[in-house]
Amino acid sequence: MSVNALADAMVAGSIASSLVPSRMHSPAFKPPPPKPRRRSKSVGLFDGAKQRNNHFGLGNGSETPKLEPPPPRTMRHTLRNTSPDHDDKDEGVAKRGRRHWRRHPNMHHEGDRKRWRDKVTERERKRYEGVWAGNRGVLIDRDLEYLEFDGANDLVVNVVVKDIWERSRLPSDVLEEVWELVASAGAKALSREEFVVGLWLIDQRLKGRKLPVKVSASVWSSVRRIHGVKISSKPIPK
Repeated sequence: MSVNALADAMVAGSIASSLVPSRMHSPAFKPPPPKPRRRSKSVGLFDGAKQRNNHFGLGNGSETPKLEPPPPRTMRHTLRNTSPDHDDKDEGVAKRGRRHWRRHPNMHHEGDRKRWRDKVTERERKRYEGVWAGNRGVLIDRDLEYLEFDGANDLVVNVVVKDIWERSRLPSDVLEEVWELVASAGAKALSREEFVVGLWLIDQRLKGRKLPVKVSASVWSSVRRIHGVKISSKPIPK
């Protein structure tokens, strides 16, 4: 037997052995189980339980199982013992009431508070009169209308008043409103009382208070000088 014939026989044997199934081969591969059938929408959630109960004779098929409601969730109690007459609602009202009075102690006394002081103090009047004394009669000789007036040297002309009032850095409309409150109609200068009250109104506006609709009579009387004997308010030493 030649070498070529031997080689061909060996190849043929190997091919034949691969085509023939072996006896020791593993059992046939099992196919995967079928997918479970989808449950119909008409089938209830507890139909399976009813079928089991009917199978074991535990209930009638027409009866539906009753579900007990879950117990309500409550907050856990603290270790502090509460008195039998304790009421959370009354306590809440009391707390709100105390907080209200703490925040707004004068809520029911708004009408008693005076929005505006009804007079100019002596200290303020002296300070404003010092400004008036340093600016009275300035540029009064430029206006021929006031030259024949007896008290012309005690007036402060509008140009000087504007220069002094603008130092407060208030808006021009506010200064115009102050001028209309203190000056007479068509006036070009201010007297001592008018100038002092104007400065007082500007100071009140700078403190955050609103301008009044009309200057009260008590304010005008507090800036007028009373000629005669001045009685001191200081106690007489013994």
